[in-house]
Amino acid sequence: MLTPLLAALGFFIVVPAFQLLWISLTNLTPGRPAEFIGLDNYGYVLSDPAFIAALLRNIAFVLVVVVLEVGVGFAIALVLQLRFPLRSLWFAIILAPFAVSPIVAVVMWKYMLDPTFGIVNYAIASLGLPTVPWMTDAATSMAVIIIVAVWKEFAFTTIVLFAALTSIPKELYEAAHVDGANPWQNLIHIKIPLIAPAIAIVLLFRIIFTLREFGIPWTLTGGGPGTATEILSIYLYKQAFRYSDFGAGAAIGWIMLAVTVLLSSFLIRRTYRGMFPEDR
Repeated sequence: MLTPLLAALGFFIVVPAFQLLWISLTNLTPGRPAEFIGLDNYGYVLSDPAFIAALLRNIAFVLVVVVLEVGVGFAIALVLQLRFPLRSLWFAIILAPFAVSPIVAVVMWKYMLDPTFGIVNYAIASLGLPTVPWMTDAATSMAVIIIVAVWKEFAFTTIVLFAALTSIPKELYEAAHVDGANPWQNLIHIKIPLIAPAIAIVLLFRIIFTLREFGIPWTLTGGGPGTATEILSIYLYKQAFRYSDFGAGAAIGWIMLAVTVLLSSFLIRRTYRGMFPEDR
């Protein structure tokens, strides 16, 4: 019964992946037949200082964004556990960024932060403070991308962790209360250990998707100013479609896959052990 699904998976994922691997071993460019050149593309990419800078920038971007997303999402999930007025309305407001189209959301932020007519700088100027060149200054452009990325995706973390928190049996809290546990001890000894598999899943998904993030930095800054916000996805796009070096672009794609596997392998192992403890 799984054969049709596996066949579709192989056709749409495995076949293109190996085709990309073949392209990475050639000098394919538009208007010229591809020639096999071995690992030259990988050598070129790995020796390019721009690639090393983009890789380090990308890793820092992933770490900061994922930590903030999980931290903010977990804090909001804890608050949503409490009983307070209009909780359903606040839940809908929190989920709103996740429901908005990514391009629409990023363009909205781009206009809000525009140095000439953006509402953010207008509010700052109305207070008598100097305006901020949000997306044209290297010191602030990456911060803007991080803020927008966290704002857009933290709702996913909130949903998963809120569901995990609400699944904890109330009897555990009651037993802890009898033993004199305070809210902080409940958090450390009950909530976090019991939702650890959910946290691992959230980290896994957010690392994978954040590592290949393209829409937010490209729409906001295009990798600029200069190369201040050029991460791996933008570096790949420029190599493949601006410089028409499809072989180098394919090699970068496989390197990104290797980095993704390296960063997420521990979480994959942790998630598997949490789902199948009998296999330990």
